[in-house]
Amino acid sequence: MSPKSPVLLTLAISLALTACSQTPPRSDTATSTVQIAPTASSSTRTPVQAAWWQRFNDPLMTALIQETLQASPDIKTAQASLRAARAQRTIAGASLLPTLNIGGSARRSGGNDSYGASLDASWEADIFGGNRLASSAAEADVQATQASLEDVKASLAAEVASSYVNLRLAQARLSVARQSLAARQETVRLITLKQQAGLASALEVEQANLSLGQSQAQIPALESSITQNQHALATLTGKEPQALQSRLAAAKPVPVVAVQVAATIPANAIRQRPDIRAAEYKVQAASLRVGEAKANLYPSFNLGGSLSASSVSVGDLFDPANVARSLLASISAPLFDGGKLKQQVESRDAAREQAVASYQKAVLTALRDVANAFASLQANRQQQPVLQNNVTLARSAEKLAQLSYDAGTADFQNVLDAQRSVLSAQESLLAAQVDNTQAVISLYKAIGGAW
Repeated sequence: MSPKSPVLLTLAISLALTACSQTPPRSDTATSTVQIAPTASSSTRTPVQAAWWQRFNDPLMTALIQETLQASPDIKTAQASLRAARAQRTIAGASLLPTLNIGGSARRSGGNDSYGASLDASWEADIFGGNRLASSAAEADVQATQASLEDVKASLAAEVASSYVNLRLAQARLSVARQSLAARQETVRLITLKQQAGLASALEVEQANLSLGQSQAQIPALESSITQNQHALATLTGKEPQALQSRLAAAKPVPVVAVQVAATIPANAIRQRPDIRAAEYKVQAASLRVGEAKANLYPSFNLGGSLSASSVSVGDLFDPANVARSLLASISAPLFDGGKLKQQVESRDAAREQAVASYQKAVLTALRDVANAFASLQANRQQQPVLQNNVTLARSAEKLAQLSYDAGTADFQNVLDAQRSVLSAQESLLAAQVDNTQAVISLYKAIGGAW
């Protein structure tokens, strides 16, 4: 990333904040470097590569994410919500169609049989568009719920990737700790031999054993961290805690991916975030419901009709002579309702304002997430070469401390301090590598995929 990128990013964020703080989402919002210009139509968005995790080239991580997207209880909950929204859309759309009812009867009285049949139809003429607006709002609800399902998937994929990376970090730290433990065990063995030969003091032996004990104490905590991360991954994939233990037992490197991060990110890429899309559709639905509530203030027009037939025999039931027809048109208008309908408009308008505020929050969150990921990546890339050099220096210092002690020119405490410095430098380097991978995961999630 170039040195100028923070300035460009700051400018982009400022422009985007200005855009999102003024008005609810509109299709004619002005563009800027990194800016959200939302519309409810997804056709204007630039496609992104949703399966970003494949870029890490780790088949096991990819498999775990795919299993999670198939079996997670959170996915099933979101899918059920989508089914409910689609059913509500069908219900709302039915108000635009006529209603038909059919009935029949048969009766015997005084030895005589009589039969009857009827067909009733009614239809509300949607003169002021209330029903149409309600149907459109229900459609926007479906789109919002669909985007929320995608948001759940995106969050779960990032959570699985993050937990997987944490697992590999714990395994790498355990490997480093065991190497350090083996080195300190060798130190104890050698210092004990020196004491037996009169070349080392009892204090030095005790110091070596204390250092060994400190290393040994780290092992159970790291093993517990590995187990807990295995359990977390199993739960995310919809399995029992121990289900993945055999698949995840073997230690593997922390997954990494080479990412060339540009100084700016296209606005359409950020607009792919499912939570932003869901917020857009919720604003649209809330706005439509304001219109629906206003339409309810006006008169309603209804048309109704019926066909009825009666006869003493089933065969003659539908003889034209026995069929009666009727047609009814009615108009009704609210006269006095205690202000209920007007307050309904007010309530819907308040709900629209809430949806707009939620949309603005989603935009701010997106910008924050992207900015944080940028900052983390930049810091990690500056930090890693320094930490790698620190490991080299720490190992060199350890060798020098050992040589100085063997030559009798340095205290044994220097050797122990040097060993601790090597362990600390290795752990810091591992942590930085993991932070870089986690920042990449966060960036993919913040943008809604790989752009």
